[in-house]
Amino acid sequence: MGAHAQRSGRAPAAWLLALALVFVGSSLLPARVLFSDPSDYLPLHTALEFFSIAVAGMVFALGWNLRRSARGGRLVGLGAAFLAVGLLDFAHTLSFPGMPAFVTPSGADKTIQFWLAARLVAALGLLLHAVLPERRGSPAVAGGATLAAIGVSLGWAWVVLRFPDSLPRGFEPGVGVTPFKIAAEYVLVALYLLAAVLLARRGRRECEPASYWLAAAAGVLALGELYFTLYVELSDLFNVLGHADKVAAFALIYRAVFVAGVREPQQALARERALLRGLIDSVPDLIAFKDTQGNFLGCNKAFAEAYGVTEARIVGRREADVFPDRPALAGEGEGEGEGAAIVSGPERHEEWLERRDGSLRLLDTLRTPYRDEDGACLGEIRISRDFTERRRIREQIAERERRVMLALEGAGLGLWDWDVPSGRTSFSPMWSRIVGYAPEELAPHVSSWEALVHPDDWRDIRASLEPHLRGETDAYRTEYRLKHKDGHWVWVLGAGRVLERGEQGEALRVVGIHEDISPRKAMEESLLQLATSDPLTGLWNRRHFSEMVRGELGRVRRGQSCAALLLLDLDFFKRINDSHGHAAGDEVLRHFTATVSTQLREADVFARLGGEEFAILLPCIDSLGAVRVADRLRRMVAERPAQVESGPLHFSVSIGATMLDVADEGYEAGYARADEALYEAKRSGRNRVLMFAAKTAPGQPGAAASAGVVAGAATDAAEGIAAPAVAPSASD
Repeated sequence: MGAHAQRSGRAPAAWLLALALVFVGSSLLPARVLFSDPSDYLPLHTALEFFSIAVAGMVFALGWNLRRSARGGRLVGLGAAFLAVGLLDFAHTLSFPGMPAFVTPSGADKTIQFWLAARLVAALGLLLHAVLPERRGSPAVAGGATLAAIGVSLGWAWVVLRFPDSLPRGFEPGVGVTPFKIAAEYVLVALYLLAAVLLARRGRRECEPASYWLAAAAGVLALGELYFTLYVELSDLFNVLGHADKVAAFALIYRAVFVAGVREPQQALARERALLRGLIDSVPDLIAFKDTQGNFLGCNKAFAEAYGVTEARIVGRREADVFPDRPALAGEGEGEGEGAAIVSGPERHEEWLERRDGSLRLLDTLRTPYRDEDGACLGEIRISRDFTERRRIREQIAERERRVMLALEGAGLGLWDWDVPSGRTSFSPMWSRIVGYAPEELAPHVSSWEALVHPDDWRDIRASLEPHLRGETDAYRTEYRLKHKDGHWVWVLGAGRVLERGEQGEALRVVGIHEDISPRKAMEESLLQLATSDPLTGLWNRRHFSEMVRGELGRVRRGQSCAALLLLDLDFFKRINDSHGHAAGDEVLRHFTATVSTQLREADVFARLGGEEFAILLPCIDSLGAVRVADRLRRMVAERPAQVESGPLHFSVSIGATMLDVADEGYEAGYARADEALYEAKRSGRNRVLMFAAKTAPGQPGAAASAGVVAGAATDAAEGIAAPAVAPSASD
């Protein structure tokens, strides 16, 4: 073990040794009651507990805020554990004898149950911190650990408050702690000592001072638990000393976490600064920094070489003093600070640089202020990039693109040009007009396009675009929707191809077109509507409904859900047509459709099979639920007459129901059972619900009686047992 590790472990060991000696001496004393009235102990007990709760909260806060750091993985776990400890200790404090009722009356056993749970969580948290590997934290893991800590705390509180008599007693008045309490405390002592050994070994192995402090804290917590095996009254000497040891242990824990979360990160920051300097010097771009007065703070090697200066020569001097012959740049003298020596916001410009060899280079220069966390300006960063050759090439390409643009505009095609690394994207005037915008209203960035894409279409776009960007396909082509400026959605055909790739094959530039295909999509939608829906009611037709049932049947076979099929037939509908005319009959069908639709879930499928026959697919429902839904629909139809020219027209519906079965070979099997139940409903007097049931003997019908109006009848219907039928309404 190195000298540094030895020094790091001396102070924690001294604290542990001192408190161990105090324990040895105090354990020889009698269990003297320090407070004649337990309520007199409440202020001290509450203060000691609130100190521990505050430290637990700080440990959690530090772990949470450092969840993305290099050591965040371990700190998140420790913080989550101590969040649970703080919550449980808070419940322990509120449950201490003499405190007001915390859901249930406060008492010794109640407060002990919360105490033991908190100590167990603390021991496990320290053990995990001792054995978990060092790794960067994850926000998702941090969130999960936090929720788990809260869940454990609330769950244990529910057990203690809801089932107090099912938990073993921990204290007998006048006698002291029970054997269960003593055994539990010794288990905690063993866990704390194990955690102390593992933490100390880790501190020695990794030269980690924080682990030594945590090891000492675990040892002190073990001493505190030993005190809690000795007390006879809740306000005697050993109880107070146990709480004092807990406070000391939590102080050591805070000291350990402070070192790991604050002091060591500061040292790491110094190392990162050195790394950042190395990275800046390795960048080919010209980079320089200024303070708020416009004085140079430094530059990278590329800047010094390009301007023929050294960093030491320019530091502390203004640009005009370093380069007296260079004209002032646009924006200089108009920004923040005295003398307005720096810019107030990001500014980009082009400038020519005459190098020492006499060559001229065109620089794309960005000047931007940098600020502290409060938004105060600290200075300016200047980054210049040589793009002489790129500009020359772009000028040549621009002329070719102008000619192509004219041809595309004439064909009604919108052109887009995407620079993948930067996200810069140009949109042709025709592209902008397709979505109702003027060219200047769209920012020249790929995010302008992304903001217009329909959320449901991203999957199709990625399925075509991403393989092409990786070079797996020759071109990108897909159909999706863009949001028009006035709010409606425009269907477009998007097609494109990568024109430039990097050395590793990554896409650098993609060019493509958009064609407005909304008229074609509208025609396709109209044809699909005609093919799958009923023109009178707007419901799905028989063909589409059978496909939906087959799909749901597949989920039933895979054991993912259960589903029911209802067949509905309007009673005496021919009589309505004959007596009131077909117009009234059509109105009855539409009224029936509207009445039933309001009672269905979004996942339910409602269809008209033909004439007055309808069907409903009820996914994720059992037989009892299906019968209840069907009977509710029956009652709603009977209670709501249709309004026709001659006045209110009452009518009723008969319903046959069946459950989809894994043995069904297709839609027809379920339909046949439901149709049999419907036939039995009609034969039994109409205006009722019948659930199909398997035949119990040859010649018996395969349907059970209707649900009726009472719960018992509904249950019988779900189980295939005969129940009293519902009498037809007076309108029949």
